[in-house]
Amino acid sequence: MLGPLEVVRDGAVVELPGGKARLLLAALLVNSNRVVSTDRLFEILWGAEVPDSAQNLLQTYVSRVRDALEPERLRRAASRHLVTREPGYLLAVDRDRIDAVRLERLAAKGRRALADAPDAAAATLREALALWHGDPLADFTFEPFAQADIARLTELRLAATEERVQADLALGAHAELCGELIQLVAQHPLRERLWGQLMVALYRSERQADALAAFRELRATLVDQLGIEPSPALARLNEAILNQSPELEWAVVDSEPEGLRIPAVAPELHELGDDPPSAPPADALAEARRALAAHHWQRAFELLSAADDGALGGEDLEGLAEAALWAGRPHESLAARQRAHNAFVDAGDRRRGALAAVVLCLHHAARLQLAVAGGWFQRAQRLLEDEPDCPEEGFLAWAAAMFSIGTGDLDGGLDHARRAYDVGRRFGVADLQAVGLTFQGWVLVRHGQPARGLALMDEGMTWAVAGDLAPLVSALIFCRTIGTCCELGDYRRASEWMEAVADCFARTGIGAFPGDCETHRVGILVGRGAWSQGELEARRACAQIERIELTHVGQALHEIGEIRLRLGDLGGAADAFERAADTGASPQPGLALLQLLRGDVATAAASIEDALADTSDQLARARLLPAQVQIALAAGAVDTARAASGELDEVAGAYGSAGLAAAAACARGALLLVNGDARAAARALRDGVRLWQDASAPYEAARARLLLADALRRSEAASRALVELRAARASFESLGARLDADRANRLLDASAAVT
Repeated sequence: MLGPLEVVRDGAVVELPGGKARLLLAALLVNSNRVVSTDRLFEILWGAEVPDSAQNLLQTYVSRVRDALEPERLRRAASRHLVTREPGYLLAVDRDRIDAVRLERLAAKGRRALADAPDAAAATLREALALWHGDPLADFTFEPFAQADIARLTELRLAATEERVQADLALGAHAELCGELIQLVAQHPLRERLWGQLMVALYRSERQADALAAFRELRATLVDQLGIEPSPALARLNEAILNQSPELEWAVVDSEPEGLRIPAVAPELHELGDDPPSAPPADALAEARRALAAHHWQRAFELLSAADDGALGGEDLEGLAEAALWAGRPHESLAARQRAHNAFVDAGDRRRGALAAVVLCLHHAARLQLAVAGGWFQRAQRLLEDEPDCPEEGFLAWAAAMFSIGTGDLDGGLDHARRAYDVGRRFGVADLQAVGLTFQGWVLVRHGQPARGLALMDEGMTWAVAGDLAPLVSALIFCRTIGTCCELGDYRRASEWMEAVADCFARTGIGAFPGDCETHRVGILVGRGAWSQGELEARRACAQIERIELTHVGQALHEIGEIRLRLGDLGGAADAFERAADTGASPQPGLALLQLLRGDVATAAASIEDALADTSDQLARARLLPAQVQIALAAGAVDTARAASGELDEVAGAYGSAGLAAAAACARGALLLVNGDARAAARALRDGVRLWQDASAPYEAARARLLLADALRRSEAASRALVELRAARASFESLGARLDADRANRLLDASAAVT
């Protein structure tokens, strides 16, 4: 697991099957010694598009894996490793033979030894880190099912590296560590503990000025990318270095003074698959209801499951469904919700049955199972046909609003959202009022009324972050509002709301649907240049959401593609965009820009043109139009670039956000530059640089500087052009944008040759 998938038997590498059979083996391996249901394997192998022949194909893949693992096994003999066990399959494996398990055990052992035996800790942690032979699950980098383990193992690797560095500091290897730590903070610029270790190593190497400069660099990075200050512990460390505190002098073992200690960010170490059950109390049902009311989802799920003897009533089954959802068990949630629906209907409570049907409709729609979702919507409608006016009609209107918006009928969506709000106001249902305001605002923003729309969305968010709404309602309000902020390029507004959302999650205990919000947080991190953190959080978002909802899985994979593209990893970007498209997300504009970088201008032009032809939403088009300008100019299609730039100007004028205005100014400047008006281009591009900086988008600002440098050079302002080129290069190098930094260096070399 700590690299490409590999099986070794008797010292020899086993030749494994490829394709779906290899994917099957990986899915079973990350769940080793646990049964994985056939339904779950269908999801992993085929996503939302499960073929009719899935059962037969799965059996074929199982047979291929068994043949590879046990070539000596007789055809009809039972397998010792890949075992058939209801309701699916189990991979039986000695856990000591899994490299990821050995890594966790060695890392835990090294951490325990660190305080008293740094030499033993360093040796153990080096042994753990030597197990790596590539990126975790490297064959499955962009497979949704693998994201939880990839994120966890990546974090564990970094934590073990930090602990090994700490052990080496305790052993007095500060001078030798400086170079390694400089590389590590460049790769992980938001890891405060690594920065603290670098500051200590520099100070002990008689480089006090460099240690203080490291703190200033970290502070600038945190403020620019996250809008936060360094931790109090790091600030105290900086003060101690400034004052040449005796605490910082090297002494064996005591290498990290208590008052200056930078907290580790390592996850709690536990073996893969460990999930110790807790014994249920005597009155499990009463305790379960209390846990549910307190939003202790996992405990409520365990207790309700223990109390479920097949005779639970509709209300308890609904509680089980809710607890299962937020404890990250979507299949159990759907099953319990269906049982709750049936129980309500059987008891003659058609309204509660209809409400359960609406929730089932929304969950199936999130999995892109639109026919099933439509069936549940019709079921809810039929149950309410003969009922008097009631709050459940508002929830039906909410579902109708989401269907209308999903099919592009924004006017219909606005009408249904207004009805949801009106019903909520008449019956005093806060959930309906908040969701009605939010969806009205979402549509109004797309109708070119951003001030009015955002005001309604902000009002809806105040209901949601107060923690008084149903968790599902809150999560969807968060998603729509923060997603809209990101589409507008308003990363500051999005960041403010994300802080409020994080506080709400901490108070309510929501643990599954935040993957939805984490996806939007990734967009903020990408925009602000925090790419290593962005990719890690995108993987966490996939892990949290992939069994609940596919749209945001695709969005998270698309963001990883954007990160890889900016880092210059074109192969990784291509894989990520392809996998995002497999989940139903658009790979554009990243895919078209990737094609342009690879020199396939004609394909890039056709690709972005097709994407625009399929997109009518103004904000969605605004994300595509800058790429069309860039690609069209590369293709010599000036008229196409002019039309795209003009449309972008109109959208930016209508919405007034800094991000859209910056993109429009840069597109206009690039067009003016091609048309030979270098001075006008420079004016537009200066505006673009300033606006990108206002939007906290350092990568886009640096790219605008490259264009500005070209405009200044053509305006015979060579010295100012050099200033812009150097600033752009510094930004690209700081961000890790390798290809862009190389381009800036080439332009600087060319300028030096001319002068």
